[in-house]
Amino acid sequence: IAKSNMSMMEFLTYDLKVAALLAVFYMFYRLLLSRETFHRINRVVLLLTAILSFVLPLFVITIHKTVIVDMPKANIDFGEMTMMVEEAEPQTPFWQTAAIVVFFIGLVVTLGYTLQSILRVWLLIHHSEQHPQSDGTVICVAKGDISPFSWMRYIILSQSDYEAHDASILAHERGHIRRHHSLDLILVDTFTALQWFNPAMWMLRQDLRAIHEYEADAAVLSQGINMRQYQYLLIQKAVSHCGYSVANGISHSTLKNRINMMLTNKKSTSKSWIKVFALLPIVGAALVLN
Repeated sequence: IAKSNMSMMEFLTYDLKVAALLAVFYMFYRLLLSRETFHRINRVVLLLTAILSFVLPLFVITIHKTVIVDMPKANIDFGEMTMMVEEAEPQTPFWQTAAIVVFFIGLVVTLGYTLQSILRVWLLIHHSEQHPQSDGTVICVAKGDISPFSWMRYIILSQSDYEAHDASILAHERGHIRRHHSLDLILVDTFTALQWFNPAMWMLRQDLRAIHEYEADAAVLSQGINMRQYQYLLIQKAVSHCGYSVANGISHSTLKNRINMMLTNKKSTSKSWIKVFALLPIVGAALVLN
């Protein structure tokens, strides 16, 4: 039991290093990149910093140096003396056991919520009326009043939205699918389960979902759809939420920022992405500390 607790404490120490790195990386993103409009680069930066936060603590650079020490010879005669040493098993402090228990409770609850969301989406798709499309997507018509959302290659619509056949809704959801946003959410939700105690992880997750919406909105407007009519549609559909954490749906919480992003005339210059290189000193510092 003591060895098991020791291994778990080593894992928790690693997870705390991840939390510290993640907080630093996220602070870098918020200060330098969050207001830039190159959404694809911001998306890559958020995903890359999350991955690096988990990978960098595993890299321990050790420098070995051979030192030759001359030791004096000593002749010791123990005769027939026999010493028997009984190793006492070290007692694990209560706070360590409590920390392990609390961590795993949070891990199980957070991961369970994600798995439940995946199961609910799968069941909804399984029990819906499916219409395969020529581009590889599948439109699923679900029963009841449900806000449009997408997951993997499936677009879930209510009966009324399917009959309306609104081009902007389909373009928005296809924008999510083409950019594989569902895979991003699964990856980040897995990281969130391991970092459930870290506010920076939850904020990163929220910002990533907002970037997904910015990318999907840009995909709609790039097809020549009227921006004002599209914004009215978003306001109407944001009243009800899809309610699935692993799915990409219209969210009321990001609606104001999305409309402002569409209306802004100030676009980031091509040189703004050079700010990304500010990551390199952070990565170097993390390796040195390790």
